Amino acid sequence: MDTKRIIQSYWDYRSESYNNGAIENSEEGRNAWKAMLLKAIEGKKGLKVLDIGTGPGFLALLFAEMGNEVTAVDLSNNMLEKAKRNASKRSLKINFLQGDAENLQLPDVYFDVVVNKYLLWTLPDPRKALMEWRRVLKDGGKIIAIDGDWNQQSLSGRKKEENYMKIYRKQYEPIKKNLPLFSLKPEHLSKIFKDSGFGTVSITRMEDFCKFEKEKDSLFDKHDSSDPIYFIKAEK
Repeated sequence: MDTKRIIQSYWDYRSESYNNGAIENSEEGRNAWKAMLLKAIEGKKGLKVLDIGTGPGFLALLFAEMGNEVTAVDLSNNMLEKAKRNASKRSLKINFLQGDAENLQLPDVYFDVVVNKYLLWTLPDPRKALMEWRRVLKDGGKIIAIDGDWNQQSLSGRKKEENYMKIYRKQYEPIKKNLPLFSLKPEHLSKIFKDSGFGTVSITRMEDFCKFEKEKDSLFDKHDSSDPIYFIKAEK
């Protein structure tokens, strides 16, 4: 079984149980995310936004609620079905497509913003993916990515996810050598973005935001240290 098939199989399996977290599902949490994202896109609305690796649709739904035209892509059909149900609950119109982050079946120079959350570390060829994302972006368009160094594995501190962590390790341990960003380091990430043709790249550790989420989310072990989570912004 190849790397992508393993990844797809794992996220198909996780689709029913995957949870953004109590705080991200609360209006308080959603509003905090919206404020952060709105600042990143300079308060603009009516943008064409592409969410790659949408999962249950968290970012796609936020950008749609903020008044944008959203397309959402995922390798996992099961995740897409969950995202569609989540969008339906909020009466949001989003174009959902099954697809590969490294080989998008989408037009050139079409989107104003490409976004993703917890996707970069799963990519077998992140440089190829970034070049694809750059291809579909308009000139001056932005990439907004949120990701972390999951190699530290403090996610095992999520009390209610211990069983899933066992499955996660079983699936990902054999293939992590095929994932260049499995241990995500800012300096390596910055180089990959620049090598892929992005001129302006900023990477900020989301310490205050993660502290806020951890204080609100009962799934976290309060005595466990936070994973380093990064907010990455790049411009074409």
